[in-house]
Amino acid sequence: MSPRPKTASDAAILEAAARLLARYGPARLRLEDVAREVGLSPATLLLRFKTKRKLLLAVAEHGITGMAESFQARRRTSQSALHVVTDVSDCVREIAAEPQQLANLLAFLQLSLEDPEFRACAERHDATLERELAALIDEAQARSELIACASTPLARAVIAMLRGSLLTWSAIGQHVAPEQWVKADLHTLLDPYRLDASAATPRPRAPHPPPRSQPAASRRRPRRHPVTS
Repeated sequence: MSPRPKTASDAAILEAAARLLARYGPARLRLEDVAREVGLSPATLLLRFKTKRKLLLAVAEHGITGMAESFQARRRTSQSALHVVTDVSDCVREIAAEPQQLANLLAFLQLSLEDPEFRACAERHDATLERELAALIDEAQARSELIACASTPLARAVIAMLRGSLLTWSAIGQHVAPEQWVKADLHTLLDPYRLDASAATPRPRAPHPPPRSQPAASRRRPRRHPVTS
């Protein structure tokens, strides 16, 4: 008897698991939820990935491959290597649509501090991201978009800025879209490296937060002491 055909590819399962991971976080994510998302029975999903831990490891590995493919696709279609670097902020829409979603993904990242296999995945992820960004920075220099600089340290600075900018957005920047906030910070970092600042596209600015309403107590007129004779 031939084995039953798969009704959902591994890639589809891992992409669905990544979406649910952002929605629920690693602690609350259940195999049943993933199975329902892709139209499989929990038993079938368990047969293919064995445990939730192995499914999460596969999600992490799939994310590394998808990231590299995304960079390569953007490089093929963009006429500016520097624009590909700044377009990295577009992916923020997918990972931080709201602060809770960012918190869930940070909880997933925390696994890399506790589990050697997840830490190895995190190291490969960062090595891939650094390599792709450094290659784009080198290409931007070759195209006279950036001044001569060390590409790897600048790539690391971009990675650090992206993460710090997202955390800052979650604390004080929720009045604007996260990608807009991050792109403004990214331009601030990269603008000094542009070869021709006058030819640079206008730098987006994250709007200032709306003014807070003044507490009623502070709007009251100060009470005058009665004049005594």
